[in-house]
Amino acid sequence: MAFDYDVIVIGSGAAGMSAAIEARLAGASVMVLEADDHLGGATRNSTGVVYACNSSTQKEKGIEDSADAVYDYIMTLNQHAVRPDLIRYYADQSGGMLDWLKEKGVEFPANMLVHSDVTDVQRGHTSSTFGLGIADALINRAGALGVETALGTRVESLIVEDGRVTGIRALGMELRAPSVVIASGGFGNSPEMLAKWYPTAAFHSDRTWAVHRDAPFILGDGITLGQAVGAEITGYDTGLLNPSPCFDSRYVEAFLPPWLIAVNKHGKRFMAEWNSYAVAGYLMNEQPDQVCWAIFDHQAMLDNGDDLSYADPYNSGLATSSWEEITITREVEKGVAFRADSIAEVAQLAGLDPQAVEETVRRYNASVEIDGTDRDFHKDGNGHALPAIKNGPFYAVEVRAAIIGFTAAGLDISADCEVRDTRGRVIEGLYAAGEVVGCFHGKRYAGGGTSIGSSVVFGRHAGTVAARHALTAPVPA
Repeated sequence: MAFDYDVIVIGSGAAGMSAAIEARLAGASVMVLEADDHLGGATRNSTGVVYACNSSTQKEKGIEDSADAVYDYIMTLNQHAVRPDLIRYYADQSGGMLDWLKEKGVEFPANMLVHSDVTDVQRGHTSSTFGLGIADALINRAGALGVETALGTRVESLIVEDGRVTGIRALGMELRAPSVVIASGGFGNSPEMLAKWYPTAAFHSDRTWAVHRDAPFILGDGITLGQAVGAEITGYDTGLLNPSPCFDSRYVEAFLPPWLIAVNKHGKRFMAEWNSYAVAGYLMNEQPDQVCWAIFDHQAMLDNGDDLSYADPYNSGLATSSWEEITITREVEKGVAFRADSIAEVAQLAGLDPQAVEETVRRYNASVEIDGTDRDFHKDGNGHALPAIKNGPFYAVEVRAAIIGFTAAGLDISADCEVRDTRGRVIEGLYAAGEVVGCFHGKRYAGGGTSIGSSVVFGRHAGTVAARHALTAPVPA
């Protein structure tokens, strides 16, 4: 039976559409299959931050950066427990990837560069039209090149013949191709997958939710498809969890406000509350019961809760109402948050050691009142004075690292995006890129925009390699 296409791509997010574009430019005929009723995957719902170094946008702003610096940073952050070949490739390609997106019409204004990692270099390139703009630009380019697409088509299985992948089955039909690229995204919307592959996220099952909750097919299909043909699954219990107050009204947010302090169940601080989400959620999950409490006073809430300027230019366009007076008051009335006239009383209401919390607040106040600094954890107020916590009433809000930014367990791949089996051998004809890959991100998320950035970098590479293989593969009888 002859092949229907040269390359079949499963998924239409940044990774899938990047793969489709490069495969088509290499001369391959391409079909993109999307389970949802529209293209764009989780990318279209994202904030559109892309992590890159040595980019034209950085140069426009006078920022000096290098691939070597990014490589060293990611390797060091993860204590070298990540794949050097993949990290090196990403660091080398990220600047060109950013310009490749700009060529497709995505705008990354210099004034929208953000500090998205835990260095002092601005590497978070924010799209002026956010994730939807990135998705649309890739979709439009693929369409102009003649890439075919099919919506509402959830792939059920891969076809394997003579030890190599030769197509897919979906909707009771078979499509044949010598190369198949899995770019189906993560599994943040599947409680079963979370429990199996990301138990830290599943720990708070009553509160955990995915930032891409509006992308219903983020269900781990790529893992299921890969396992069925012997693929290795790696990256167990890795991903990104962002801090979130435990309210029923769930807002996507990237940071805790700098004007509160966070204490663990023993009433002690454990981090600079304004830490990047590259580290904040992980630090929370290292605390007893993976929970902490935000402590602040009424005056700070009034002065800052309705003013999100503290998050500029760090919050990547996110606007959250979590810390506004109207929200906090509502949650107090519901008994979810607590308010009292003294620190000891509000600590007791939250089930914390009153004396420990009093001492923690005393130390913090002494520091910020003397010279305006946080001597213990060196929290930066981003140009805003750090207020003391002394004007009652006082508040305690439970916070958990409960927002799933992305999941990082998935398929093992070679440096050429070839999917590997459980013995480390390449599964011929099968490739992967994007959130479905489990061997790129380590135990610590490098920084905001790494997810989209790596999806585009490795999506492009997967498409090129898949097309090369397809165009030289023997045609079946």
